[in-house]
Amino acid sequence: MPGWPRTGDDFGQMLVMDGEVRGAICQLRSRRRYGGVPRHSCNFTSWYVDLEHGKGLGVRLLQAAFSDSDAIYSTHSPEARTIKVFLRMGFQSIDTTEWIVANLPIGRRSESVYGEDIARRLEGDALENFNAHSAMPTVGHVGLAGPGNTFCHVAFVRSRWHKVPVARIIYASDYDMLAQLLPAFSRIALARFGLPLTAVEKRRCARRPALAIGERWKEPILFRGAGVRPEQIDALYTEVVTFAPRLR
Repeated sequence: MPGWPRTGDDFGQMLVMDGEVRGAICQLRSRRRYGGVPRHSCNFTSWYVDLEHGKGLGVRLLQAAFSDSDAIYSTHSPEARTIKVFLRMGFQSIDTTEWIVANLPIGRRSESVYGEDIARRLEGDALENFNAHSAMPTVGHVGLAGPGNTFCHVAFVRSRWHKVPVARIIYASDYDMLAQLLPAFSRIALARFGLPLTAVEKRRCARRPALAIGERWKEPILFRGAGVRPEQIDALYTEVVTFAPRLR
């Protein structure tokens, strides 16, 4: 598991009726910084309700799960039938439509670093995010040097797009720089990790990258929390990371 400070041993809620489990909601908890402010973070990964035992059980589970009014809640893989429920509970929607980029051994070159060399170039929240995931076998890390002594840490997982392996970017320490250095990352994803495609959310890269295909609309990320902006919600410490295929 990532090394962020834990917030206790509460991994979810169960609804028990007549001595049997009739519902459950699983949560991944951590303490993260949003805009430099430490906040409790909770990601919903699974939600099950036995609907044969009464209506409203799912809402009761969600209400029990929202025990911390100051926490940031999110779900990164909601089923279509649950989205309306989350929205009624005060969640906001983030469009996660992606660009699918062909990784070719051409394009812009950039100085790249890996492992502990990335940590030496980071500080603050960016360093904390890297340290929390640097040892996870499901997460790949690339450090890219930009103009003027700038630097960007990119985290990605191995995924698939129509059965084709893809480097799916889940986090960057500087998304404006990522948009500029995406061709360099694309070359590295192919040459170092053997991945022929890169996927990046359109909200992170507004302009269509070269050789990119616009993916069809996907299920959104849903989030809820006071004082947090949509661009601060990323895929670190979610089921996307926890259950992604190993990279090494």
